Amino acid sequence: MDEAYHIRCYGTAINNGFAEGPNKFLILTEPGNDVTQLQIGFEGPSSPDVKLVTLSNNNVNVTFVPIVGGDYRIHILYKGHHIYASPFKCKIVGDVASNVKKMVCGGATTKGKVGQDNSITLDGRKVGISGGLSARLVGPAMSTLTFLYNEDATITLGYNVTRPGLYKLFLKFQHFSVPGGYLKLLNKWEINGGTHLFPGSPFSILCT
Repeated sequence: MDEAYHIRCYGTAINNGFAEGPNKFLILTEPGNDVTQLQIGFEGPSSPDVKLVTLSNNNVNVTFVPIVGGDYRIHILYKGHHIYASPFKCKIVGDVASNVKKMVCGGATTKGKVGQDNSITLDGRKVGISGGLSARLVGPAMSTLTFLYNEDATITLGYNVTRPGLYKLFLKFQHFSVPGGYLKLLNKWEINGGTHLFPGSPFSILCT
C-alpha cells in the first residue's frame, strides 16, 4: 500500500478530457516500481480505448480515447491498491465545437506594450477545457508566445512583441477557433489617424 501511495499522476486529462480525441496524462512512478503491476480502469458512459507507453525513466504515458462525453472515474492501482488520489473524477466534453465557443478571454486584449510581457487569461473551466490550446502570432516583427497552466485551471497566454504595428493572433483548441482568437495589435498612429479595424473584429489592441 505504501508503494502505491507514492505514485502520482500529472496532466490535465486526468480531470478533464474530450470525446473522440486523444487525452493524455503521465503516471509518475518511484525507483524500483514494477510498472507491469499497474492497472487502469474507467467508470463512465463509455469504455475508452487505452494505450500505455513505458518511458526510459520508468514513468508511464497514458493515452485514452472515450467515445462519448460525460462524467468518468479513472481508477489507477498498483499491486491491487489505489495510487495517490485515485479514483480521479474526469469530465469528458462531448460536443467540442460548441464548448470551445463558451471559453472566456480576458486581460491584455485591448492594450499591449511593445518589449514587455503582456498576458491574456483563457477560462474554459465551465466546459472542462484546461489545456490543449495552440496560438500563432503574425505581424511585422518576431514575437514570443508562452502558455502557463494555472492552479485554478485557467490558462495564461503571454505575448511579447518587439515592434508596434498590426498583428494577428490566432487561438485554437484542436482545429476549432477560440472566440476572440483573432486579435489585432496596433500602434498609436494606426489607432488615432491611420488605418481602421475590420468591422466586427473581436479585439483591437493598442501596442505602444
